[in-house]
Amino acid sequence: MVRKFIILGLLLILLPAGRLFSQAKPAFSGDPIKFKDELLTFMGPVLPEDKSAILNTFIARWDSSAFNKENMTIIIDLSTQLTARQIRANPHFIQFLQTLTDFSTYNKTDAFLNYWLTGLSEMIFNPKIRNESLARYIENTSLLIRDNLLINTGSVKWKAKNADLKFTHDTSFHIVLNNVTLTCYSQRDSTEIYKASGIFHPDLQEFHGTQGTITWEKAGYPANDVYAEISDYIIDVTRNTFTCDSARLTNKSWFSEPVYGVLTDKAATITSSNRATFPQFETYRKQFKIKNLYKGVDFEGGLLFEGALIKGRGEKAFPAMINLFRNDTLFIKIASADFVFSSSGINSQETQATIYLGQDSIYHTSLGFSFNGPNRKLNLFRTNNPVSHSPYYNTFHNVDMYFENLSWNMDEKNAVISRPMGAAMGQALFESSTFFDSNDFMKLMNLDNEHPLTRLRKFSEWYYSETFPVSEFAKWLNKSEEYVTALCIDMAKRGFIFYDQSNQEVTIKQKTRDYIDSYAGKKDYDVISIFSETRAPLDNAFLDLKDFNLTVNGVESIFISDSQKVAIFPADKQIVLGKNKQFRFDGAVLAGLFTFFGKDFQFNYDTFVINLQSIDSIRIAVETEELDEYGNAIALYVNSVVELGSAQLYIDDPDNKSGLKSLSQYPIVNSTSSSYIFYDKIEGLEGVYKRDDFYFMIDPFTFENIDHYSSS
Repeated sequence: MVRKFIILGLLLILLPAGRLFSQAKPAFSGDPIKFKDELLTFMGPVLPEDKSAILNTFIARWDSSAFNKENMTIIIDLSTQLTARQIRANPHFIQFLQTLTDFSTYNKTDAFLNYWLTGLSEMIFNPKIRNESLARYIENTSLLIRDNLLINTGSVKWKAKNADLKFTHDTSFHIVLNNVTLTCYSQRDSTEIYKASGIFHPDLQEFHGTQGTITWEKAGYPANDVYAEISDYIIDVTRNTFTCDSARLTNKSWFSEPVYGVLTDKAATITSSNRATFPQFETYRKQFKIKNLYKGVDFEGGLLFEGALIKGRGEKAFPAMINLFRNDTLFIKIASADFVFSSSGINSQETQATIYLGQDSIYHTSLGFSFNGPNRKLNLFRTNNPVSHSPYYNTFHNVDMYFENLSWNMDEKNAVISRPMGAAMGQALFESSTFFDSNDFMKLMNLDNEHPLTRLRKFSEWYYSETFPVSEFAKWLNKSEEYVTALCIDMAKRGFIFYDQSNQEVTIKQKTRDYIDSYAGKKDYDVISIFSETRAPLDNAFLDLKDFNLTVNGVESIFISDSQKVAIFPADKQIVLGKNKQFRFDGAVLAGLFTFFGKDFQFNYDTFVINLQSIDSIRIAVETEELDEYGNAIALYVNSVVELGSAQLYIDDPDNKSGLKSLSQYPIVNSTSSSYIFYDKIEGLEGVYKRDDFYFMIDPFTFENIDHYSSS
């Protein structure tokens, strides 16, 4: 007996708490005769007026035999199951009645309702499906029958226009739509899929499409000129956007045949067709070659059609390219992840630019780019990106070039280096690729224990490559990646490295090693730095595209050698810079105690000689026995001015441009023609000693060590 009670006790424990008491009576008994009365009781006496109307309409349809007996039996059974799910009378059960009424008035076969009821039954008996999903299934079906709406969330609405609905059931209930226009409404805008066919799953709130066509009409293009055909796509109808792989685009302006890619569309507010950003289509192919996009301008890369915009699209390994030709020869190559094409031209905010000068080039890793199609004018300019302020790397003139803007009209023979657009003043710096300054070197070290250039070189040797990831360099330094990134950007701005932001990679330039070796006294260097400052409308410089000579304006002076005290002062503040830092100029050359005035002067960097082709005069100073406060001899200019035809000024040994070796014979002036001293301009005696009657002629001569010269 005790054992029986124990077993009974265990059974009672295992029973749900509700089973220990009498269960609440179910709302529906399953008896067809009682169903209507039970329904009225369940819905209650205080329904809102609109809901009461739905109930009365359903009862009228029920009494009029709008449902066949099989479906009526299923409806009664589902009513029982829904209430067992604790579905509320309002709003969910009343929506169930609304959907049933909609089916009864829909002029189709009873099988459609049967399919739908079967699908609902399967969902009810699936414990993984929540009541919210049941409610969506019921409501979405009603929307589609009554208003051709797949969904209406308030913010997003999908409508099937010209819909011929077919309700079916195989593994689940779904609605077949054939050749309809699907329209998504959102944010006072809409987007449409024409000739859409597929299956709508109201429980999943998804449309599984098999075909459809999307046009670019809202972006201002004719429907027959630009459109995409889509297949095998899925739309989440709760959203106002969708994406389709393997779409096929027809664009008669760009392609002779359709191309494949990824399509994305969205219903978003647009103010005008030329500002539309959807639909979007990106080609799978990234290697299109389009000749003569404009005359002499080719494009290579992938394409993205983004509403009214057309973009060139590249990848890390294969960036998109704009190639500009001069006389059928590639002159400028612009590489970028993105180009924007418009009716007026091409633009990009982040590009790598290469200007080809024969076998040499001018290169920059981060520039803004624009090309005006009608005017055929290119612009390269600095952006807000810090790396954009790094120098142009010029292997023809062998200088690092710092300036704001480079422009070229493709119909002209010069490229112009100038100030920022709208600025009154322009500044540019052309610094020798072998320039070195010991003070600058020490400033770079800041408070670190080891010089950053030394760290860069050591890691490059450890990594066995001049190109390496910033992340690996940071690990090696045991520093944060943010710190090392800032360091690399700073080194790039100073011209020591190339910094590729898109790939987060660094490439060490030869200048890094040269700077370290120059500081250690292991390598010769120079101090040539050409600073240009101009005011509008004068430009800083222009590049002659025939011989690649660079005419630089606004140059006050250039120090050639600080150790030998040699500097030039160009007339009209202009020089012409040629291959490997050779340049010609008119003006004055200060060399020690000699000052040469004239024109057609030419500086040869390789030999470290200035050829003074046409000297107007030489002004000479001599050291006196008087000393200044630093103990240096005070020099005074002699009254007589020597007029000389031509000469050569040997600044220093070509392998000692830095002056680290003390070669006392330099500077050396070697005259190559006779020189004269005239007295017709002596103050107070003007005209007494005429040039033709009274002068001294001096035979060709050579003077050494002209930075130390005395009257004795």
